[in-house]
Amino acid sequence: MTTPWSPAHASLLDLAEACDIPTRWTCRTGVCHTCITHLVAGDITYTTQPLELPEAGTILVCCSNPTTEVVLDL
Repeated sequence: MTTPWSPAHASLLDLAEACDIPTRWTCRTGVCHTCITHLVAGDITYTTQPLELPEAGTILVCCSNPTTEVVLDL
């Protein structure tokens, strides 16, 4: 699925929910790491700095926004 990013969304998780894409999450603040998702391409920034960054090649969609076009493996 391809969809444009809009700053109206608080995070990539919010965008996924708006597109009815089932996504695992719990905290929405980068604490629990339930929403870890593989970042296939692109770059993101964290709106809230996670307590611990996920391993390379993954992101926390609950508190991230794209800075370039991104491809996620949801």
